[in-house]
Amino acid sequence: FFFSGILDRRRMSAFIIIDPQCDFHPGGSLAIPSAGEDASRIKDLLSKTPSPFAEVYVTLDSHHKYDVAHPGYWVDASGKNPSPFTLIQYEDVVDGKWAPAKEENKEWALTYTKALKEQGSFTLCVWPEHCLIGSPGHNVDSTVQAGLTAWLLNNPGKEIKWVLKGQNTKTEMYSCMKAEVPVEDDDATKFNASLMAEFEAYDKLYVAGQAKSHCVNFTVRDISANYKKDQASIVLLEDCMSNVPGFEEAGEKFIEDMKKAGCGMINAGDV
Repeated sequence: FFFSGILDRRRMSAFIIIDPQCDFHPGGSLAIPSAGEDASRIKDLLSKTPSPFAEVYVTLDSHHKYDVAHPGYWVDASGKNPSPFTLIQYEDVVDGKWAPAKEENKEWALTYTKALKEQGSFTLCVWPEHCLIGSPGHNVDSTVQAGLTAWLLNNPGKEIKWVLKGQNTKTEMYSCMKAEVPVEDDDATKFNASLMAEFEAYDKLYVAGQAKSHCVNFTVRDISANYKKDQASIVLLEDCMSNVPGFEEAGEKFIEDMKKAGCGMINAGDV
């Protein structure tokens, strides 16, 4: 028992799987073409025995239909909703090009888009409705789910650690650590110090999921910026994540920045 405990501590690695949900996989409302191949590699990793992971975390993008980054939140001067992938800047709200469908959200819309501009974040992008709570698209992709089931069967007594993000309709939350613009009266949008403390307890953090250009990008940046241990302990599985089409530059900039920070970069077969 004592020897087994030592081995457990030596392999205290966590696997963080970002948003492996149906809407980001082929057939979903915000599908990433290569996400299916990523999912197969994630499943194979989760199915390995003995498992290289002491714990598995899964984040879930979790939205309401009326959300600041969905078409129904916004209207133009004629009352028409924007098409998916429309970019809305602070100046567009000031000039009245785009306004919230609900008049009571006008002040927040100005505050929010101004904050995004000032902190150099992504310009607000209107996404297709995705990962709506309770919908099939919110579910974990079946291939990844099969891997999670295998991991649970091979590790009796363990549970998947689920992390939901994005429920607040007033702000985007690419990162599981904090929202793009925290909302004063919602602690769930502020930096998650307790989750950060959990991550720092592991010897190594392996990260995979969707999308490299967005939610993996912002999650890892937040972890890296607050990580007190060796950055090399944060390991990105490069063949287990893909970009949202059209945002490849953001994904590659993320990888470049994390390499400079000292994070590890490997493929699934090297775990």
